[in-house]
Parts: sequence; structure tokens; C-alpha cells
Amino acid sequence: MNLYTPAGGLFGTHVTWSDIEEDMQRELNTTASFGPNKAVKDIGEGNGFMSKILLIEPDWQHKDKEVPDKFVVKILTQLAMQKLTAEVAEQKKMENVFNDPEFMASLEKRQKKIYCMKKFSESNPLKGYIIMGYMENITPVHIYETLTPAQLKQILRNKAIIEATSLNLTSEERDQLTTSPFKELFAEFYSKESLDAAMTVFRKFEGCKFEEKATRLGKILPDLSDLSRADSLSEECGMDRVLCHGDLWSMNTLWRKEENELSLAALIDYQTAHFGCAGTDLVRLFATCLSGKDRRAHWEELLEVFYGYLSEELGGRKAPYTLEQLKESYRRFFPLGGYMTVPMIGPLFEALFKNPDEELRQKCLEIVSEKIDCILDDIFYYHDRNIRLQKGEQVA
Repeated sequence: MNLYTPAGGLFGTHVTWSDIEEDMQRELNTTASFGPNKAVKDIGEGNGFMSKILLIEPDWQHKDKEVPDKFVVKILTQLAMQKLTAEVAEQKKMENVFNDPEFMASLEKRQKKIYCMKKFSESNPLKGYIIMGYMENITPVHIYETLTPAQLKQILRNKAIIEATSLNLTSEERDQLTTSPFKELFAEFYSKESLDAAMTVFRKFEGCKFEEKATRLGKILPDLSDLSRADSLSEECGMDRVLCHGDLWSMNTLWRKEENELSLAALIDYQTAHFGCAGTDLVRLFATCLSGKDRRAHWEELLEVFYGYLSEELGGRKAPYTLEQLKESYRRFFPLGGYMTVPMIGPLFEALFKNPDEELRQKCLEIVSEKIDCILDDIFYYHDRNIRLQKGEQVA
């Protein structure tokens, strides 16, 4: 039994109605039970690939106190990733190497208002989940959409709060989080087989639209696969380590529409949180959320705004790094951070965009293609720049 084999629980997972009912009764200190009209809905379809996000309406019976009418359960499972990679493999007429049992097993080893959490352990290897409060009227920002620089500043404010707060943690608290996220969490995605598969899918996107640049990208992949260097980027740039989200991209932000304007509701999915270099979060955030044009025009300005927020949150305390160190870490991480983004944009668009409106599809495809094209060019630019820097040459 394992996390990548469908089971008899909710949406093919190992987690059952009884598991959730028992946990909620215990955590809420109630004898109320789930009723015959209980309902479950997958509200995370297409918005995450290492878990199922389920909206539970329990139809409470024999209530002895106030209990939530609905709540969310996040179940750790590889079934969502299996579905996506199977769809992409079928579309591209290629083998799905991500469905290999050894690859799936390797991912299992890396698994790490909330009502209840049940973590994986030796005695509980299959039922990892989180039960949490349900947020109403939430909208995601998909990979085929963009935020404006002004909207992005809302995320930067929250990241600044996280970093400043992390400086108050004790050494014991810090030790609970990894300092080597790239080697520990992403290494399996950088095996030769995984890289080859990702590049094959990328080359075939939209009739091999980026074939020439994909070939050029393939030639520098060995340089981009130096995960040890990514893990030590803080020290390389002379920066103190801070708490990083670790997976800060568009789909891990939740928004509300208020008078036709987006207001940030939450940052989610902290399972790859770690102590590392602040620039790594920002590269992936900018690359996925902004158009290529806006990212190029505003990245320095946005880093300056972020640093201002951080300074405010520090309230006179010593900053963990300077603004120039932050900018330099952004430049040095961009080739790897950009590569972590590029191969997934096209396949995600093809797998997730379900609207039959062809005109809208073309508009979203233009957004996706522009992001990819600009990220690729900037990967090449910063890679060349960083190589020259390593050789001791003067660079901008």
C-alpha cells in the first residue's frame, strides 16, 4: 500500500469519512455525528498536485454545541500529480516517467483556523491530512493569468512579515526546518530521467513553438542542476538565512474580488518552508505572477518595495541582508528559479484550461507564451552573466 495507488477512501485516498468524523469530534469536543446528507467536493482540482483539497459539509446530527457547517480537508496524496502527468503524457504521445514506482516512492519519503492535523509516521504511513477552516468567495490566479506589480505588492508585504517574524525564532525552532530544501525536496526532479522527460514535454508545447530555445536550454541544464549551490546561496551572497515559503508561486496565493479589484486573502502550502535565501522565493513569485514585460520593467523596484516593507517590520532591528545583496541573490538564482518555472507553464495551461471559448484560449495562450519566452531569454542572460562572474569578470 502507498500514496500513489488509489484506495477506498475519499476521492481515491486512504482517508475515510470515519477518520475525519472522529478527529473533528475529538478536536471540537462534541458528540455530534456526521449525517446522512453529508457531502464532499474537490475544490482544489487543477490548483495543486501533491494533495486533494476537499470541502466537507458534514450535515451534523444531534448537535450539542456550535460546530462549523463546512470545513476544508487537505489530504496528502500523489493521485493528483498522477492524473496531470498521465494527461500530459497522453497528449504528447510519450511515456509517463513520473508514474514510475521508484520516483513516486522517493516523493513519499519527503512528505512533512486548523482543526486537526494527522502527520505521516511509521505507524501511520498512508493517512496524512489537515482539517482547516473554509474561506468563502476565494479565487485563484492561474498560470495563464497575471497580476499587476501593484497587486503583487500585497504578497510582498506578507512575505516581509514572515521573514521579520522568523528572526525571533529560537535555535530549537529553527532546527525543525531544513536548510537544504533543493537537495532534500527537489533532487528527484533533477535526475537525468526527470530532466529529459520535462524537456521532451516542453519541446512539444504548441507545436514545438520553443524548440530552438529549448535546445539551448538543454545545453546549460548541468549548470542549472547545481542544487548544493542553490542551498548555500545565502552564504555565497553574504546574507543571513530567513524563513522562506519554498513554493511561492501564483497557485499558492488565494484572492478575493472586491469591487473588481483583487485583495490577497491567504498564502498557502508551506510544506517546503525552510531557512534559506530570500531571493529564491521572489524569483519564482515574479516569474509566475507577472507578465514578462512587467517583470523586466519592475523587478528592481519591487525588490526595493519589499525591502522597505521588511525594514518597517523589523522596527529598527538589524536587517538580515542589504538591498544590494537581495538584488544580487535574485540575479544569481534566476537561471535555476526560471527553469523551475518554465517547463511546467505550458503543460499546466494545456491540462487546466478547460474553457471552450477559443478566443479566450488564444488570449490566455498569448499570456503563457509571453511569460515563457521572456523567462527563457532571461535564463540565458543571467546564466551567461553568472558564469562570467564566477570567472572573475566584471558584470553589471
